[in-house]
Amino acid sequence: AVYAVQPLAGGSGATSFAVNLAWEIANAGKSAPTVCLIDLDLQTGSVATYLDLARTEKVYELLSNTAVMDRDFFMNTLQTFNDKLKVLTSAADMLPLDMITPDDIERVIAMARANFDVVIIDMPGTVVQWTETVLNEAHAYYATMELDMRSAQNALRLIRALKAEDLPLDKLRYVLNRAPKFTDLSGKARAKRMAESLDIEFELMLPDGTAQVTHANDHGLPLAEIAPKNPLLKEIRKLAQSITAANRDENRAAA
Repeated sequence: AVYAVQPLAGGSGATSFAVNLAWEIANAGKSAPTVCLIDLDLQTGSVATYLDLARTEKVYELLSNTAVMDRDFFMNTLQTFNDKLKVLTSAADMLPLDMITPDDIERVIAMARANFDVVIIDMPGTVVQWTETVLNEAHAYYATMELDMRSAQNALRLIRALKAEDLPLDKLRYVLNRAPKFTDLSGKARAKRMAESLDIEFELMLPDGTAQVTHANDHGLPLAEIAPKNPLLKEIRKLAQSITAANRDENRAAA
């Protein structure tokens, strides 16, 4: 199963969401799925920072030679976090977003799917020519946003762009980060109005993870390792459990 995460506004928590979702799925009990986390934000990707992994030249070699990529080449490029999570970080240097083609992305995703149960892809905030490729390959495409005007406008732009190209809008899952608390009635009313005006539904309402999120990211650790009772982590864990259950059901059906 492939799940992609794309921010609809800077600082909307997409990479934190992707990293912690991948870690929670990889830790979902004894029969946890094998997970590969791929950072496709070629210019400002932070997955390596958030998991304290090195950015190596191998990533550039892989992305510039996907036509000759085999399983060993791919697996040797991945790094391992805490023995449970395999990660393809962004490269050591900033790369042009058009350096890779839709064919390159197809090959990388196909290789990841062949070797792992679940693939999480952290996307750049920009829509590029291979965004369509990832959208078509993904089971669900999470778009993170906040309760502000820029997020609403960017969501509208993305919806228009996908409609113009006749792309599968039904795969989009809108994630409202730093959502209003249960007692914040005016905030909840604003969120409802925002969803209605965009004609969307918020699949996930993530609470504010507070400074603990920044603290975890700066120390290169998932939230579970720093703040196991964080309210944001609890919501991400629920999603991870539902993805794990779906994966288990698919495997049973396939067997």
